[in-house]
Amino acid sequence: MKIWKIAALAALAATLGGQRLAAQECEIPVSVMIMEQSEPIPQAAAEVFSNSLTRIAVNGGMNAELNFSQFIFSARMDVLDKAVLPGPPTQVMYNLGVTFYIADVYNKKKFSSAYIEVKGVGQNETKALINAFRQMGNQKAKLGQMLKDGKAKILDYYNTQYPNILKEAERAASLQNYEQAIALTVTIPACTRGGDQAVAAGLKYYNKARNRYCRQLLTQAQTLWAGNQTQEVAGEVAEILLQIDPEADCYSEALALAKEIKTQVRKDIDFEMREKYKDAIKLEEQRIAATRAIGVAYGNGQKAQTTNLMWLR
Repeated sequence: MKIWKIAALAALAATLGGQRLAAQECEIPVSVMIMEQSEPIPQAAAEVFSNSLTRIAVNGGMNAELNFSQFIFSARMDVLDKAVLPGPPTQVMYNLGVTFYIADVYNKKKFSSAYIEVKGVGQNETKALINAFRQMGNQKAKLGQMLKDGKAKILDYYNTQYPNILKEAERAASLQNYEQAIALTVTIPACTRGGDQAVAAGLKYYNKARNRYCRQLLTQAQTLWAGNQTQEVAGEVAEILLQIDPEADCYSEALALAKEIKTQVRKDIDFEMREKYKDAIKLEEQRIAATRAIGVAYGNGQKAQTTNLMWLR
């Protein structure tokens, strides 16, 4: 196992080598949340509002895939003006004021904010709102400083609080709540002082949870294959089986399923799986990716601790 350990360390070094980055180069975990608005927003327009907010967060160097983050990127829309423009065709015009916030929802602290105005015109109210929301990302100058300030304060939090987060993860792991432990480790940005410790801790908990994870993946693959044994489905099953850790208890069953698929549709998954086992560095990279996937899935399945953002006003 010495070769495996050396390869694992090399993989970790490569993964962690880029972690000592400036704040603007580091992905900061946030949850995108839409505040209660001054007036109801049609569903189609609300989806564009949320998607536009997510795009702004991602373009600003934030990781918006974690629905359970204690830090949020949120916005409130106020109607400044609304008019019906004579046609033909008759159109609706909105002038909106949008206030953006980056905040800590657990401790109810506002980190930064920004205000912009956008206009939208459309054949009805919904289309006019959609066109207005799509303009939000164009005001980079006004949003840039807010994003920079908010990210810096979030990084400061993790730089000082990561030992407590890792202790909480260790407590969860001691109760065999490995998914919860992993979820806690993946919240810590890689570029913070505790980033390397978080990756190492996450891998440790993943190794303890991999048998459970293997069983889940195998059941998913078996169910999919039993439902439709075609070449196309074989490819989907292969993608699932290739996620299974070779050191997991059910790996032999995964190999058996791979052989069955190979016999019926001539897809050599068995060879791919054995080759993966020989490549320790790629295997370690897969484990890091699997660790993150488990943590994100667990966290996104939890209920939000709060949806009341009235304190931000």
